[in-house]
Amino acid sequence: MHQDSTNIAFKYTFSNGQTAYVLDAPETFTYQQSLDALGLTAPAPSMVIIGGASKMSPESKARVAQLFTQVLAPIAETYGITVFDGGTEAGVIQMIGEARQKIGGTFPLVGIAPKVKVHLPGYILNPNTGIESHDLTNLEKHHTHFALIPGVTWGSESPWLAHCASILASHCPSITILINGGKISLSDLVLNLSVGRQTIIIAGSGRLADEIANTINGTKYSDKPMIQELAKSYYPEQLSSFELCNSLDILTGTLNSHFNSSVAS
Repeated sequence: MHQDSTNIAFKYTFSNGQTAYVLDAPETFTYQQSLDALGLTAPAPSMVIIGGASKMSPESKARVAQLFTQVLAPIAETYGITVFDGGTEAGVIQMIGEARQKIGGTFPLVGIAPKVKVHLPGYILNPNTGIESHDLTNLEKHHTHFALIPGVTWGSESPWLAHCASILASHCPSITILINGGKISLSDLVLNLSVGRQTIIIAGSGRLADEIANTINGTKYSDKPMIQELAKSYYPEQLSSFELCNSLDILTGTLNSHFNSSVAS
Protein backbone atom coordinates (compact mmCIF):
# COMPACT_ATOMS: atom_id res chain seq x y z
CA MET A 1 0.00 0.00 0.00
CA HIS A 2 1.40 3.40 -1.00
CA GLN A 3 1.20 6.45 1.17
CA ASP A 4 1.90 10.10 0.47
CA SER A 5 5.11 11.50 1.91
CA THR A 6 3.47 14.40 3.71
CA ASN A 7 6.40 14.94 6.09
CA ILE A 8 9.25 17.02 4.73
CA ALA A 9 11.88 14.66 6.14
CA PHE A 10 11.32 11.12 7.32
CA LYS A 11 13.10 7.89 8.16
CA TYR A 12 12.99 5.13 5.57
CA THR A 13 14.12 1.52 5.92
CA PHE A 14 15.29 -0.30 2.81
CA SER A 15 14.85 -4.00 2.16
CA ASN A 16 18.43 -4.64 3.34
CA GLY A 17 17.63 -3.11 6.75
CA GLN A 18 19.56 0.12 6.14
CA THR A 19 17.71 3.14 7.53
CA ALA A 20 18.14 6.49 5.80
CA TYR A 21 16.84 9.99 6.37
CA VAL A 22 14.89 11.15 3.32
CA LEU A 23 14.03 14.75 2.51
CA ASP A 24 11.21 15.42 0.08
CA ALA A 25 12.47 18.94 -0.60
CA PRO A 26 9.81 21.60 -1.26
CA GLU A 27 10.27 23.94 -4.20
CA THR A 28 11.07 26.80 -1.82
CA PHE A 29 13.82 25.06 0.15
CA THR A 30 17.35 26.43 0.06
CA TYR A 31 20.48 24.29 0.18
CA GLN A 32 20.99 25.25 3.82
CA GLN A 33 17.40 24.38 4.76
CA SER A 34 17.80 21.00 3.09
CA LEU A 35 20.95 20.21 5.04
CA ASP A 36 19.27 21.35 8.26
CA ALA A 37 16.22 19.16 7.60
CA LEU A 38 18.48 16.13 7.19
CA GLY A 39 20.34 16.90 10.40
CA LEU A 40 23.57 17.75 8.55
CA THR A 41 24.31 20.93 10.45
CA ALA A 42 27.85 20.91 11.87
CA PRO A 43 30.75 21.95 9.63
CA ALA A 44 32.35 18.75 8.36
CA PRO A 45 34.81 17.81 5.61
CA SER A 46 33.06 16.76 2.42
CA MET A 47 33.67 14.77 -0.74
CA VAL A 48 31.62 14.87 -3.94
CA ILE A 49 31.70 11.82 -6.20
CA ILE A 50 30.63 12.43 -9.78
CA GLY A 51 30.72 10.29 -12.91
CA GLY A 52 29.53 6.90 -14.03
CA ALA A 53 30.74 3.48 -15.09
CA SER A 54 29.60 3.29 -18.70
CA LYS A 55 31.77 1.49 -21.25
CA MET A 56 34.33 0.55 -18.60
CA SER A 57 36.25 -2.64 -19.23
CA PRO A 58 35.77 -5.36 -16.59
CA GLU A 59 39.36 -4.72 -15.51
CA SER A 60 38.80 -0.98 -15.07
CA LYS A 61 35.55 -1.56 -13.21
CA ALA A 62 37.28 -3.95 -10.82
CA ARG A 63 40.07 -1.41 -10.28
CA VAL A 64 37.58 1.39 -9.59
CA ALA A 65 35.81 -0.86 -7.09
CA GLN A 66 39.18 -1.32 -5.37
CA LEU A 67 39.65 2.45 -5.37
CA PHE A 68 36.41 2.78 -3.41
CA THR A 69 37.03 -0.02 -0.91
CA GLN A 70 40.75 0.62 -0.37
CA VAL A 71 40.96 4.42 -0.64
CA LEU A 72 37.81 6.56 -0.80
CA ALA A 73 35.63 4.78 1.77
CA PRO A 74 38.50 4.34 4.29
CA ILE A 75 39.53 7.99 3.89
CA ALA A 76 35.93 9.09 4.44
CA GLU A 77 35.77 6.93 7.57
CA THR A 78 39.11 8.16 8.93
CA TYR A 79 38.28 11.85 8.65
CA GLY A 80 34.52 11.74 9.24
CA ILE A 81 33.90 13.01 5.71
CA THR A 82 30.35 13.49 4.47
CA VAL A 83 30.19 12.04 0.96
CA PHE A 84 27.75 13.47 -1.59
CA ASP A 85 26.67 11.77 -4.83
CA GLY A 86 23.66 11.22 -7.09
CA GLY A 87 22.10 8.60 -4.80
CA THR A 88 20.93 6.07 -7.39
CA GLU A 89 21.55 2.35 -7.66
CA ALA A 90 24.01 2.45 -10.56
CA GLY A 91 27.65 2.91 -11.50
CA VAL A 92 30.08 4.61 -9.16
CA ILE A 93 27.26 5.66 -6.82
CA GLN A 94 26.46 2.02 -6.18
CA MET A 95 30.18 1.32 -5.75
CA ILE A 96 30.64 3.84 -2.94
CA GLY A 97 27.52 2.53 -1.21
CA GLU A 98 28.79 -1.04 -1.40
CA ALA A 99 32.28 0.05 -0.31
CA ARG A 100 30.85 1.78 2.78
CA GLN A 101 28.99 -1.39 3.68
CA LYS A 102 32.03 -3.60 3.00
CA ILE A 103 34.34 -1.69 5.35
CA GLY A 104 31.63 -1.26 7.99
CA GLY A 105 31.74 2.49 7.47
CA THR A 106 29.82 4.99 9.58
CA PHE A 107 30.47 8.17 7.55
CA PRO A 108 27.40 10.01 6.21
CA LEU A 109 26.63 9.10 2.59
CA VAL A 110 24.22 11.58 1.03
CA GLY A 111 22.42 11.02 -2.27
CA ILE A 112 20.85 13.97 -4.09
CA ALA A 113 18.46 13.24 -6.96
CA PRO A 114 15.42 14.75 -8.72
CA LYS A 115 12.34 13.36 -7.01
CA VAL A 116 10.52 12.88 -10.33
CA LYS A 117 13.20 10.39 -11.41
CA VAL A 118 13.40 8.03 -8.43
CA HIS A 119 11.38 5.19 -6.98
CA LEU A 120 10.91 4.83 -3.22
CA PRO A 121 8.72 1.79 -2.49
CA GLY A 122 5.84 2.71 -0.19
CA TYR A 123 5.84 6.41 -1.04
CA ILE A 124 4.29 8.46 -3.79
CA LEU A 125 6.73 11.31 -4.29
CA ASN A 126 5.16 12.62 -7.49
CA PRO A 127 1.41 11.99 -7.38
CA ASN A 128 0.62 14.15 -10.42
CA THR A 129 3.24 13.01 -12.91
CA GLY A 130 1.63 9.75 -13.97
CA ILE A 131 5.07 8.12 -14.27
CA GLU A 132 5.02 4.38 -13.68
CA SER A 133 7.41 3.01 -11.05
CA HIS A 134 9.14 0.79 -13.62
CA ASP A 135 10.26 3.94 -15.44
CA LEU A 136 11.96 5.29 -12.32
CA THR A 137 15.41 4.60 -10.84
CA ASN A 138 15.92 2.92 -7.47
CA LEU A 139 17.86 4.66 -4.72
CA GLU A 140 21.11 3.06 -3.54
CA LYS A 141 20.38 1.07 -0.39
CA HIS A 142 23.55 1.77 1.61
CA HIS A 143 23.18 5.56 1.76
CA THR A 144 22.35 7.28 5.04
CA HIS A 145 20.64 10.43 3.72
CA PHE A 146 18.76 11.47 0.60
CA ALA A 147 17.68 14.90 -0.60
CA LEU A 148 15.00 14.37 -3.25
CA ILE A 149 14.94 17.73 -4.92
CA PRO A 150 12.70 19.62 -7.40
CA GLY A 151 13.60 19.34 -11.06
CA VAL A 152 12.34 17.35 -14.03
CA THR A 153 15.57 16.08 -15.58
CA TRP A 154 18.78 14.35 -14.58
CA GLY A 155 21.24 17.15 -13.95
CA SER A 156 18.80 19.13 -11.82
CA GLU A 157 20.78 17.81 -8.86
CA SER A 158 24.11 19.21 -10.11
CA PRO A 159 24.01 22.61 -8.36
CA TRP A 160 22.72 20.96 -5.19
CA LEU A 161 25.72 18.61 -5.07
CA ALA A 162 28.16 21.45 -5.59
CA HIS A 163 26.63 23.90 -3.13
CA CYS A 164 25.49 21.54 -0.36
CA ALA A 165 28.98 20.04 -0.09
CA SER A 166 30.51 23.52 0.13
CA ILE A 167 28.00 24.81 2.68
CA LEU A 168 28.43 21.77 4.93
CA ALA A 169 32.22 21.90 4.72
CA SER A 170 32.42 25.63 5.51
CA HIS A 171 36.08 26.06 6.58
CA CYS A 172 36.79 22.29 6.47
CA PRO A 173 38.57 20.57 3.54
CA SER A 174 36.42 19.44 0.62
CA ILE A 175 37.22 17.59 -2.60
CA THR A 176 35.55 16.30 -5.77
CA ILE A 177 36.39 12.99 -7.45
CA LEU A 178 35.48 12.47 -11.13
CA ILE A 179 35.34 8.89 -12.40
CA ASN A 180 34.38 8.11 -16.01
CA GLY A 181 31.23 10.17 -16.70
CA GLY A 182 29.47 11.90 -19.58
CA LYS A 183 27.51 15.07 -20.34
CA ILE A 184 25.90 15.52 -16.90
CA SER A 185 29.22 14.78 -15.20
CA LEU A 186 30.76 17.65 -17.20
CA SER A 187 28.10 19.99 -15.84
CA ASP A 188 28.78 18.61 -12.34
CA LEU A 189 32.48 19.22 -12.80
CA VAL A 190 32.04 22.82 -13.97
CA LEU A 191 29.85 23.62 -10.96
CA ASN A 192 32.18 21.94 -8.47
CA LEU A 193 35.17 23.82 -9.83
CA SER A 194 33.25 27.10 -9.88
CA VAL A 195 32.63 26.91 -6.11
CA GLY A 196 36.37 26.52 -5.59
CA ARG A 197 36.61 22.81 -4.77
CA GLN A 198 39.79 20.88 -5.49
CA THR A 199 39.06 18.10 -8.00
CA ILE A 200 40.87 14.88 -8.84
CA ILE A 201 40.23 13.21 -12.21
CA ILE A 202 40.62 9.42 -12.18
CA ALA A 203 42.49 8.83 -15.44
CA GLY A 204 42.00 5.41 -16.97
CA SER A 205 38.37 5.17 -15.86
CA GLY A 206 37.13 6.09 -19.35
CA ARG A 207 35.04 8.65 -21.23
CA LEU A 208 34.98 12.18 -19.77
CA ALA A 209 37.60 11.52 -17.09
CA ASP A 210 40.11 10.30 -19.67
CA GLU A 211 39.34 13.13 -22.08
CA ILE A 212 40.02 15.74 -19.40
CA ALA A 213 43.04 13.91 -17.96
CA ASN A 214 44.59 13.54 -21.42
CA THR A 215 44.04 17.25 -22.03
CA ILE A 216 45.59 18.49 -18.79
CA ASN A 217 48.48 16.02 -19.10
CA GLY A 218 49.11 16.96 -22.72
CA THR A 219 48.66 13.37 -23.95
CA LYS A 220 45.77 14.09 -26.31
CA TYR A 221 43.97 17.42 -26.37
CA SER A 222 40.17 17.41 -26.43
CA ASP A 223 38.44 19.12 -29.33
CA LYS A 224 35.69 20.34 -26.97
CA PRO A 225 36.07 24.08 -26.16
CA MET A 226 34.62 23.64 -22.66
CA ILE A 227 37.19 21.00 -21.71
CA GLN A 228 39.98 23.10 -23.18
CA GLU A 229 38.79 26.07 -21.11
CA LEU A 230 38.55 23.97 -17.93
CA ALA A 231 42.11 22.76 -18.40
CA LYS A 232 43.34 26.30 -19.04
CA SER A 233 41.46 27.85 -16.11
CA TYR A 234 41.84 25.26 -13.35
CA TYR A 235 44.92 23.11 -14.03
CA PRO A 236 47.12 22.67 -12.04
CA GLU A 237 45.95 24.87 -9.14
CA GLN A 238 42.54 23.25 -8.68
CA LEU A 239 42.44 20.33 -11.08
CA SER A 240 44.69 17.27 -11.03
CA SER A 241 44.62 13.67 -12.19
CA PHE A 242 45.46 10.25 -10.78
CA GLU A 243 46.26 7.32 -13.06
CA LEU A 244 44.12 4.33 -12.18
CA CYS A 245 46.98 1.96 -13.02
CA ASN A 246 49.25 3.56 -10.39
CA SER A 247 49.54 2.41 -6.80
CA LEU A 248 46.45 3.34 -4.82
CA ASP A 249 48.77 4.31 -1.97
CA ILE A 250 49.67 7.43 -3.98
CA LEU A 251 46.04 8.58 -4.00
CA THR A 252 45.69 7.72 -0.32
CA GLY A 253 48.70 9.94 0.41
CA THR A 254 47.27 12.80 -1.63
CA LEU A 255 43.93 12.62 0.16
CA ASN A 256 45.57 12.29 3.58
CA SER A 257 47.52 15.48 2.91
CA HIS A 258 44.38 17.27 1.75
CA PHE A 259 42.17 16.29 4.70
CA ASN A 260 44.91 16.73 7.28
CA SER A 261 44.82 20.46 6.57
CA SER A 262 42.80 22.54 9.01
CA VAL A 263 41.19 24.60 6.26
CA ALA A 264 40.25 23.89 2.66
CA SER A 265 42.81 24.80 0.05
